[in-house]
Amino acid sequence: MTTTDRQILRQPLTSDVVELAYSARQDALFVSAPDWEDETRSRVLRLDPETLAVTATIPLPSKGFGVVLDDEAARLYLTQGFDGAIAVVDVERNALETRIPIVEKTNMEALYRALNPTPEQLGFALDMLKRFGIVNDYPYRLRELAVDSGKGRLFAPGLGLGLESVLFVIDTRQNQLEKTIPGFGYNAVGIALDEVRHRVFVSNMQGQLIVVDTQTLEILHTLEIEADQLLNLVYDAATNRLFGVDQGIDRDRWRDMHLGKSYERRSAGHRVFVLDADTGKTLAEMPTDEVPIGLRYDGERQRLYVTNRGGIRVDAGAGTLTIYDTAGYTLLETISLPPHPNSMALGAGGEALFVTVKNDGDSKKAGKQESVARIDLR
Repeated sequence: MTTTDRQILRQPLTSDVVELAYSARQDALFVSAPDWEDETRSRVLRLDPETLAVTATIPLPSKGFGVVLDDEAARLYLTQGFDGAIAVVDVERNALETRIPIVEKTNMEALYRALNPTPEQLGFALDMLKRFGIVNDYPYRLRELAVDSGKGRLFAPGLGLGLESVLFVIDTRQNQLEKTIPGFGYNAVGIALDEVRHRVFVSNMQGQLIVVDTQTLEILHTLEIEADQLLNLVYDAATNRLFGVDQGIDRDRWRDMHLGKSYERRSAGHRVFVLDADTGKTLAEMPTDEVPIGLRYDGERQRLYVTNRGGIRVDAGAGTLTIYDTAGYTLLETISLPPHPNSMALGAGGEALFVTVKNDGDSKKAGKQESVARIDLR
């Protein structure tokens, strides 16, 4: 099939949509919809997967971003990344079940001074606090999640704001923080789970892949890899491969200040890396369009779907969806999906792909709604 053959349904929904999850048990699509002007208006939207019509609205007390679904338990977890917590939504009742606090606020200047930074590092950090008007804040941001339903655990990388990142382990049976694992370097962001071999993989923005034992909750390996910025990961258990998008964004100044040294780039970015999950060795690289963001894998069809933002903070976005054959590591198709395609979910049997599409600068100024697209893959 080619782009012109595809049936794409696109539905404008609200001012902001971020991530989404498909429930086979509910035959429903759930989308995080934070509200930046008044976070008490933030919510989760339940959509009909065929028509993309809103069938229920689930209010949240604060903004929700990343999502992961435990379909058997009928629970949707959302990172409340700027509020140090995780929201738990009951997708049978379409209601917020609870909110799990993970991080407490602290005085950021005092925290930075306690780290014994160099004068240059401290000056940089204090300038950033002044620039963004920050005094007391949560020292970690929460972005992505992975749920291990068999062990009753949720794993959430804590992206450190000027400090080493951590991995939060949440007990989903008690709805409380179980452990905080340190040692995840500069900006831990990507995460993928291997339930069979009891591993969780976390990527950071300094060319590392950290492997954690999900039984002992200890770091097994910190692997140096060839990709600098693996923003998001997916794991293929059948072939023991990891797929990750390397963004290619200039983060040099921030990273060098964090590390206290000049970091030498290993990748040109704007590509998918395929890694051996045991060693971190690069098995293949596949060029993407500019600034890849999300990826979704269909193991049965050997297909990898990648959303490409097509620029950062641009007035007119020209984002795309690229589709790859993961057996031969070849690009099969590029679909235009402007302005900025973001997150994805696969429908029942892999017959449909759902994509959140975010606004560019012009769309925001015009007050346009962000949307969800449904792409028929049959």
